[in-house]
Amino acid sequence: MIEQRAKVLSVHGDRVRIQTEAQTGCHSCGAKSGCGSALIAQMFPARFNQQLRLSTAHLATRPRPGEHVIVGIDEGHLQKISLLLYAVPLLGLLGGAIAGQAWGDTELISILGGLLGLIATLASVRWGAECILAAAPEAIRIPRIEHAHSTAVPLDQLKLSGS
Repeated sequence: MIEQRAKVLSVHGDRVRIQTEAQTGCHSCGAKSGCGSALIAQMFPARFNQQLRLSTAHLATRPRPGEHVIVGIDEGHLQKISLLLYAVPLLGLLGGAIAGQAWGDTELISILGGLLGLIATLASVRWGAECILAAAPEAIRIPRIEHAHSTAVPLDQLKLSGS
């Protein structure tokens, strides 16, 4: 299961609305300035702070607004969605271009066929993604609540030497 930290925004019965937290890098190397993930996160910050509504019926305790939870997605589910989002539009683009080339022997017809194939597959990808998400509601879930163990000390309780 692939996991991501998220903040609970609101609780409605056994469902919570959460917002994932952007990660601008994988923290495994010092190449954050040249990392593709970090650059995309900086260019499109709204896309990396998505809100989701998930069930908490399986949890022993319910999270409260402001708490952090861990959201997990099944690897197999992620592979299906990735294949749908990347491979199907690519096949539509290539298939449309090949059909356009066979129909008319000009480059313009081939380009238009590719664009039509891409547009058609993008519409079907949206429908297919909704079907996959509806068919597997437990593929994206909250496995646990992250309990903060703060070691912070209020400033007025600090005893600084030399003062």
